[in-house]
Amino acid sequence: MTISTSNRLNNFDALRIAAAFSVLLSHQYALCGLKEPVVFGAMSLGTLGVLVFFSISGFLVSQSWRQDPHLARFLAKRFLRIWPGLAAFTVLSACVLGPIVSTLSWRSYYSDAEFSAYFESLKLFTIQYGLPGVFDNNIAPKAVNGSLWTIPYEVRCYLVLALLGMVRLLKLPALVVLVTLLTGIYYFVVAPDPTNYHLYFGLFFFAGVCFDLLRPHWETRVPALTLLLCMLGGVLFLSGAPRVAFLLWIAGFSVVLGSRSTPILRRFGRYGDISYGVYVYAFGVQQTVLWAAGKALPFFAGLLIAAIVTTLCALASWHWIEHPALGLKTRLAGSRLKPSGSVA
Repeated sequence: MTISTSNRLNNFDALRIAAAFSVLLSHQYALCGLKEPVVFGAMSLGTLGVLVFFSISGFLVSQSWRQDPHLARFLAKRFLRIWPGLAAFTVLSACVLGPIVSTLSWRSYYSDAEFSAYFESLKLFTIQYGLPGVFDNNIAPKAVNGSLWTIPYEVRCYLVLALLGMVRLLKLPALVVLVTLLTGIYYFVVAPDPTNYHLYFGLFFFAGVCFDLLRPHWETRVPALTLLLCMLGGVLFLSGAPRVAFLLWIAGFSVVLGSRSTPILRRFGRYGDISYGVYVYAFGVQQTVLWAAGKALPFFAGLLIAAIVTTLCALASWHWIEHPALGLKTRLAGSRLKPSGSVA
């Protein structure tokens, strides 16, 4: 197992796909009225998947900025990665799925203010979850895209990273690392606030950024880095700062494992990077399966059906929407090669 320096010959696709399906699995419990699986005694399995996403995103998007530090092109690339897939799902769920499963007549459905408000999600800074009369008898009524609430936080992380790049603070890795660490200690130890998702997700994103900025120092010393992560995280955990330890461990091992090139794991993306599609479509598919089958459907049967349908939707999204949109990046003036293993 080695570090990959070639485009897409690493484990990031496998990690992102695993993270996406962990969110799907966790939500299946919640949507069936069951308690979500908990890991580390501190977070749901779905939360862990989201934090892995943010950590990897920070690492890869930071590379993208360093390779082409141009604000307009950077924002265009971020837009092409997120918006087309989200737009396709939003239109399909509102205009095709919604009127089929809604308890309202089609005329009442399309004239309802909630239908129009649903498209506010396309602005990327807020997510509207419900459609009129949809899934009224489900445990989570009206909710169509409950997993997408993290997208605005991801977008804001992009903007902060771009700002730091514009003022050249990314040229000072030690400062970025210090500020991230001190912010983590403040948030997790001094003034924890479970509702401050800007700091929570931002810390994992910028932990990934830190690992990118420090990559020349650890890229050829992975065993030493792994030992350091274990020891430092262990000290933090035993000294009463377990959440800071989780920040270090989740971000660090996501980057370390993702940047490796393992024979089986590096092949997970050979049919396309379906991780974003799984993340976008899973919740709506799960709600639809539960709406159609009702409470009589066994848990694992519903999970299997939802996973298969979601995978098919994600494959279609990648090949028909996301990948063609990402191809537009090559037309951006001055655009350079993508970071290795990245579709950022």
